[in-house]
Parts: sequence; C-alpha cells; structure tokens
Amino acid sequence: MQQAAVEAGPAPGIAYADLVTRIIALVLDGLILFIPYVLISLVLSFISFGSFVAALAYAGASAAYFVYTWTKQRASYGQKFQRLECVNAADGATLTQEQAIRRWAFLFGPNALVAVVANFPIWPIAALGSLLGLVVFIYYIYLLYSASQSPKRQGFHDVQAGTVVVKHL
Repeated sequence: MQQAAVEAGPAPGIAYADLVTRIIALVLDGLILFIPYVLISLVLSFISFGSFVAALAYAGASAAYFVYTWTKQRASYGQKFQRLECVNAADGATLTQEQAIRRWAFLFGPNALVAVVANFPIWPIAALGSLLGLVVFIYYIYLLYSASQSPKRQGFHDVQAGTVVVKHL
C-alpha cells in the first residue's frame, strides 16, 4: 500500500498528523477510558444484565470524553500527549459539538455498537456481535487506508465530520 504524499502543513509550525502518532494517541485514550470501564464493570457485574449496562455506560462515557475534549480543549488527553489537535478542516477552528459527535460516531460508534450488541441480554441478538465485530474490523482497516491515502491524512471519519488532525512541531 503506497501512501499519498502529505501536503504542506496548514500553517507555520503545524503539520498534518501522521498515522502512527494518531494511533499512539488513540491507544493512550483507550487506556484512560479503560480504568473507569473496569470499575463500572466490576460494580455492575453483580446485577442482571450488568455487562450490557456496562457496555452502554462505556459508550456514553467514551462519547462524553471525546466530545468534551475535542470541543473544549481541541484535543483528547492522548492527543495532547502527542501534541496533536483535532480541528475544523476548513479553517482550523475548534470543533463544534455537531462535528465532535459526528467524528465520534464514525470513529468510535461502530466499536460501541459491537460492545452493546455483543452484551445484549437476548442470545440471538448477542450472537450477532461476533459477525458485527468482523464487519467493524474491516471498517477500521478502511479508516486506516483512507487516512493513509489522503494528502491531509483525513480518514473517512474526518471527512464525514469536516475535521483534520494536526501536530504542533
């Protein structure tokens, strides 16, 4: 797979973020969200449908975390650690709430859906979780591919939300 040539940065001292740096930021954010998820799961494991409720809570917490950090701080904590910002692709402005929700939905929504479906309390629906997981895995490969082919390193999720991730040099 050959990557597209990266355009010059949108402003002096700023470059379009490379995929490896973005993936590291994503892993860091995953670790940040993992701790509360484990605590919530432990508490809810003692009630009926606890794993389903935990999956719903995790989806909500993930959405709240990313929408808040992208709209109020221009970057999640994992992105900040990597000196990244998620901004409006048109003018570099802070994301609107609608953009942040749309970006979360296209980037993390599929994974949240798999978690909820896989933990659904009714077996036939829960069984679809594995199949859906495979479809989402292919979707994430597409997101990586789309970002690697874009001169501004915009993945499909970025294009749908009108966003771009930049790195401060």
